[in-house]
Formats: sequence, structure tokens, C-alpha cells
Amino acid sequence: MRLFAAAPLLLASAPAALGQNLTVLTELLQALTSSGHNRLATIATQLNSTSVGQSVLSQLSSGGPFVLFAPTDAAFDSAPSNVTSDNDLLADVVAYHVAQGNFSGDSPAYPNTTLGRTLLHDPKYVQLEGNRSQVLAWAVRADGKVHVLNQRNDSTVTNTTAVGNITIHTVDHVLNFPEPLAATVPADNVSLTGIEDALRALQVPNAGGGGGGESSLFDTLNAGLRGFTFFAPNTSAIQQAQSALAALAGNTSALQALFLNHLINGTTVYSPELAGPDQNQNQNQNHTSAAGEPLRFVLNATGHYVTSGNTTARLVQPDVLLPNGVIHVVDRVLANTDADARAASSAASSASSAATQSTSATAPIGYSATATLAGPGGSASASSTSGSGSGSGGSSNAARGGVYGVPSVARSVGVGVGVGVAILGVVVV
Repeated sequence: MRLFAAAPLLLASAPAALGQNLTVLTELLQALTSSGHNRLATIATQLNSTSVGQSVLSQLSSGGPFVLFAPTDAAFDSAPSNVTSDNDLLADVVAYHVAQGNFSGDSPAYPNTTLGRTLLHDPKYVQLEGNRSQVLAWAVRADGKVHVLNQRNDSTVTNTTAVGNITIHTVDHVLNFPEPLAATVPADNVSLTGIEDALRALQVPNAGGGGGGESSLFDTLNAGLRGFTFFAPNTSAIQQAQSALAALAGNTSALQALFLNHLINGTTVYSPELAGPDQNQNQNQNHTSAAGEPLRFVLNATGHYVTSGNTTARLVQPDVLLPNGVIHVVDRVLANTDADARAASSAASSASSAATQSTSATAPIGYSATATLAGPGGSASASSTSGSGSGSGGSSNAARGGVYGVPSVARSVGVGVGVGVAILGVVVV
């Protein structure tokens, strides 16, 4: 029997009761088989055997706009065996291949990225604030192809087609979920080895974490926070700042403040949200660090920049995705040891409130903008463009996605950071 004729049979698991539109799903399966995605087209019955899979099929057939990153048959053949043998895992994997919204015309060149909110929100793999779904990031690289970022295997889009409001991007690998910081660092060792050593050496006391004690700031970022943004100085930046960091070795509070000025606590802020107008056309999307100091952002033709105190750094590897936040790799240590406990507390409270608010997922996250990897520090205000992007794309976003195991759910740990520096409260809503 041809797969076209079999499509309704593959969806025979009570689609009407699940709110699934059989006509739309049949058209989608026909489009998948006609474009060579036979393995993906034949897993509908497996998806309908799980609640997550049922929800994915219901949303895909709702008539709304989606982007489906469709692995080839060869990609499924080379994927770990448990991806297709475990129906629950399979449903989560497929959910991570579906981004909500209309992304037509949004194809920026790296280091500019497109980010879409996916259908993956299983707490085993996602611990973002407000129970938000995980995101997917992609960009046009120097070879002119669209690459999905943060993957163990370099995943590229090899073909694009559409059926109704669903855009189908053929990809040559099954996409991996983002991994915790402890697994991401060795996968991106060129950029992040230096920051791992520094954060592991920085001990901070637990507050509300079960009887006192201390944890390293690295461990806190790895599994203690639910929603954060960290500007990680790359290995070269850490090496260049060794003398300054060594001078602070005897001043724990100053050293803590310095690294907390690289952190936005309770809010996962992706690079397109860091400069320019927000959804209400408010300019200059500045934030407050976990130490209570202002973080200012500029995007112009020479690059994307963050400033704390008197130090400005350039984002050289944006949107390294984690289960519980995001890292933007920068080329300088933000040498700001000031702290404002009241401002930090206010920012944490605002983050907790914002995490309870629903978010729209009908368009790319943030806004279309362009920057390059080359050039001196910029000072002009950010500008919005058509999103076509420019830039060399010559630097690798090398952080890799995770293998399909079950990570531990984020711990609810608060971290005190010394006298005069506010407590980092975990945002859990």
C-alpha cells in the first residue's frame, strides 16, 4: 500500500477526540512522503500513543503557522535507537523539531540568529522560567546554508517546502536537546574552558538550599537556577584578565560581584531581545545584573555589545542554549565589581512577576537585526532591519546539543553572594 493511501490509517488513533484535523494531517503526511521523509511520516501512530504526541499533532493541524524541521530517513537511521523505540522520547524529540510562528523572510546571517519557541516543554529536558517551552536557534552561515545551532552534528537545512501554513525544512540530522552547562562546556571547550575554571573556583553560600553550605557558581548555573542569561567571557578573555582576577583573589565580595555582573537572574534573554525595540516599540532593552548593576546593550554594523560599568564586550557566540537558560559568549571580562543589593532584589522580583505572564509564540523571538563579527566596539544605537542579515559567519557556534538521556530536574537553590550583594532567588512559577 502506498503511504499516501495509508495516511488516514496512520492517524486512526481517535483524531477527532483530540481536536486533530485529519484533513490537514493527511496533507502534511503526503507532503512528507512526497519529499522523501518516509520515516517521519510513518511515526504518527507512535505519536498518538502519547499525550505529548497527541498535542503535537493537534497543534500542527490547527491551521496556525509552524516550521517543521524534518529529518531525512538517513538522519533517523543514524539517530540513537531509543529515539524511535521509546514513544515518549520520540514525542519529545518531534516536539523539539516544531517551532511556532511565521518565519518567512527571517533568515539572518550569523552571528545574528533566528530563534523560535518549540513545542518541547517536558520538565525532564526544559527548566526555563514560567514553564516556557525550549527554543531552537538557526542562522545562515558563511557557506550560504541555514544551519541549526547548538548541535552535536552540524545540522543544515537541505531543502524547504510548504504545505498550508506549515513550512518544512529538511535537515540532515535528528536535532538534539540543549544540554546542561556541565556538558556544554567540554563540547565547546575552545570558548568556555576558561570560564569553567573561574566559576568552579568561586564559592557562594546556599540560601534556602537546605541547611546552609556552599556551592560553586558553576554548579548554581548548571542546575540551580530556572531561567538565566550569562555573558561568558571566552577562554582568551579570561587569560587576558588573569592579572586583574588574581588581584581580587583576597576580596571575595568583589570577585562575586564581578561575575554576578555577567548574569541576569530569572530571565532568559536571547540575543535578538538584547537591543532595539521590544514588542511595544520601547527602545534600549537594558537589564539589571544579579549584582544589581545596569547592563546596557548596543547593536550596530560592527557588532552586538554589552556594557557593565566602564567595560564593553562584544558578543562573539550568541545563543548557546541550555535547559535552564542561555549563554552569550563575549570577548572581554566585564570588570565591574560594584553591586547594588536593592536593585538586584527589585530585578529578581520583576523577573518572578514576568515569568508568570503568558508569551506569544507566533513570530521569531525578538526582532530582525544585523551585526558582524568584525569591527571595534560600537556606540551607535541599535537599529532594526529587514532581517536578511550580513556578516562573515566565520565564527562557530560550537556548543553542542545533548544526547537523549534524562537530565536531573533543576534544584530549587538560592545563592547568597556576600555582604552588599543581593540573594539570587530561583524563579519558579
